[in-house]
Amino acid sequence: MNVSVATLWKAPGIVRPLDAPALANPADPAAWSRNLATTADRLWLDSHVQTQALYGERVAVLARRSGWTKIAVLDQPDPQNPLGYPGWVPSRQLAPAFDDAGRPVVVTTRTADLRVDGRTIVLSYGTKLPLVRWSGESAVVRTPDGIGTVSGVEPPLTLSDGSVVAEARRFLGVHYLWGGLSAWGFDCSGLIWDVYRVHGRTIPRDADPQFRAGRAVARDALRPGDLLFFGSQSYVEHVSIYVGGARMLEAPDSAHRVRIAPVRWTYFVGARRF
Repeated sequence: MNVSVATLWKAPGIVRPLDAPALANPADPAAWSRNLATTADRLWLDSHVQTQALYGERVAVLARRSGWTKIAVLDQPDPQNPLGYPGWVPSRQLAPAFDDAGRPVVVTTRTADLRVDGRTIVLSYGTKLPLVRWSGESAVVRTPDGIGTVSGVEPPLTLSDGSVVAEARRFLGVHYLWGGLSAWGFDCSGLIWDVYRVHGRTIPRDADPQFRAGRAVARDALRPGDLLFFGSQSYVEHVSIYVGGARMLEAPDSAHRVRIAPVRWTYFVGARRF
C-alpha cells in the first residue's frame, strides 16, 4: 500500500454520497475521519467497507476493474480468502513491491511523520517498515517510495499483559470506525489487531477468527490483557480487552468512542489469550 491508510471496499467504485470528490476514496485519513461527523455517517460504512490497510503493507492482487484493484492484505488473516483480508481499492493507492526483508521497526506513537522523496507522509500507529539504520532518534527505513526517515518508531515491543493494556489505552476517546485499524478510527477487532502488530504478532483480523485462534482462558483465570468475546458460540460479533476489576477496554460501535466499560457478561462467550 502506498497511502497512509487505505480503505478496502466491498465492491469497486463505491463513493460515499456526502463526500466531497477529494474524500471519495480517502488517502488522507485525518480529513476523512473529520468528514465522518455523525453516527449516521459512520453507520453507512458498515455495509460498504471491508477493512483498512496501512502504508507499506504487502498485498496480493486478485482482480482489476476500471481503475480499481481487488487485493488481499497478506498480514490480515481472515477466512474470506486464504491469502488475507480481501477488498477493493483505487489502483492508484498501490505501488510495486519493495524490499521489506530485514529487521522491522513499527510506529508506536499515535502518528509519525515519514520524510521520503521530498515529502512528508503521516503514518499511523502500527505501520511497520524495514530498518536500514538508526540516525539519532530517527530511523532510516525502506518504503514503497524509496529510502526515508521516520521518528516515533521502535523495534516490535515485548508482548506482556500490561503492555497490551497500556498500548490500547493510547486510543481512549478515538471514534469507532467500521473496518478501521488506524489511529484515526478503530473497530473492535481492528484495535486488537493493531496492538498485537506493534508487538510483532500477526493475529486474525476479525473478532470471530480471533476467538477461534486464541488459547481459551477460564473466566475465573482472567488476567488484564486477555481478550473477551461476545455474541454466540456460532458467531462472535465483538471483542474487547480485559483491564481487570470486571472492566474492559473496547471500541464499541459507531455511536461511541474507544472506552473502558463494565464487562457485559450476559453476552460473553469466552476469553482468549495469544
